[in-house]
Amino acid sequence: MSTYTRPYPYAIFTHSVGANVAGHSLLSKLRAIADAGFDGIELFQDDLDAFASSDEFRRIQEMGEASTAASSLAPLNLTPPDSPMNIDRRYSGSSSASHSSDDASTSSLPFNRPLPQDKKHFAVAGLDDDLLVRDASNELVIGLDGLPMTYNAFGTCTATAYRQELAAASYIAAFCDTLGLRIYSLQPLRDFEGWAKQQDQLLALRRARSRFEVMRALGADLLLICSNNQHAPVTVGDVERIAIDLAQLADFADRFGSVLVPLHSNSGTIERRARPIRIGYEALSWGAHVDVWSRAWQAVRLADRYNVGLILDSFNTLAREFADPCTPTGITDRCDDPYSEVMQSIRALRTVPADKIFFLQIGDARRMKQPLAPSPNADEPRPARMIWSRGNRLFPCEYKQGAFLPVREFVHAAVKEAGYQGPWSIEVFNSSLSDEGETVPTLHARRARAGLDRLVEEVDA
Repeated sequence: MSTYTRPYPYAIFTHSVGANVAGHSLLSKLRAIADAGFDGIELFQDDLDAFASSDEFRRIQEMGEASTAASSLAPLNLTPPDSPMNIDRRYSGSSSASHSSDDASTSSLPFNRPLPQDKKHFAVAGLDDDLLVRDASNELVIGLDGLPMTYNAFGTCTATAYRQELAAASYIAAFCDTLGLRIYSLQPLRDFEGWAKQQDQLLALRRARSRFEVMRALGADLLLICSNNQHAPVTVGDVERIAIDLAQLADFADRFGSVLVPLHSNSGTIERRARPIRIGYEALSWGAHVDVWSRAWQAVRLADRYNVGLILDSFNTLAREFADPCTPTGITDRCDDPYSEVMQSIRALRTVPADKIFFLQIGDARRMKQPLAPSPNADEPRPARMIWSRGNRLFPCEYKQGAFLPVREFVHAAVKEAGYQGPWSIEVFNSSLSDEGETVPTLHARRARAGLDRLVEEVDA
């Protein structure tokens, strides 16, 4: 591992060290991430769901290990995650919680512009904070647990399942505290924006709104939304509509209030600061209507909310604007000089204010051994770039493994030209993450750390 002293915090998406479907538990992945020297994580929603419903977490609850873990965190005196609904109880007065001068305050924020008159019919008014499911007669829908149904990241769920998710989130927050890891974001929230029917957009808002309590339990202030993958006619590509949807969610986040974000010091102490919930918007390379960073930035700019910002992802940008898994070379044949074209695009990042770049995700990729057939098609409903992405991303600078995207140039533009100052975060999907064995998380965490160390050296050279 490189001994280069990094000037940037390191983060990693929890899936990027092992797939939960292959038996790699969230706790084992978090240990591997901490051991590799990362500063924090992006928590994969699917990892949280898998942990919440796992036998491992049920045993922890039954054995009272949650209480043991919390009581061992002196001087924080975290109470066990048996009441995750109350964040003020979870963070006791013995830990420091403060509003510093650099914390956002709604009283000092610029005026949030109103919705355009011709778009107001898309606005969803009166979204109840209780998030309870009601039928057409406005009667509560009761779940199999005998309690009113509520919402989660995917739709409706039982109140019991939602409470279990909150309990798991609270436990993971305490566990990360013991490892010195900050939870930078919860991600991804899928298929949120641009629904053609108001009832579909209302459901999307309720799904998104349900994340706020989870984020409060986690101590995470950033919700990452990837661009909608559902095509017309069920969705629309009107960027003003997309901006309105992002703005509405931001307003609900503002109304919800702050989360207490733990800031870890070198001495091992934790200071907690109140931070508003932020909404980060990312262009998927296979997004139905938003598939390039510049269009995502257009939506963020039109949303005109202090708590809506851009997520930059090296893979998703370069996979759309430079690469193509359907060509023999793996590089797009849409133009004569793909490298020059993509460089022109990423140099334009300097036009984005640094404080509107909420997060930077980094990953490279290898070419397909055989070009994929263009899709979706009659035989393959998934987009070709999604198929490529799921099994073939690489950690930065893994040139011997086939990495070929201009990641260094992308990160240089984001950091050195646009002025991004936040964490450098790894986001990788690869078939190797589904390998079995206890060493998988450790090996991938070490690869990720080594790749980031080398990338820092290349970007700073």
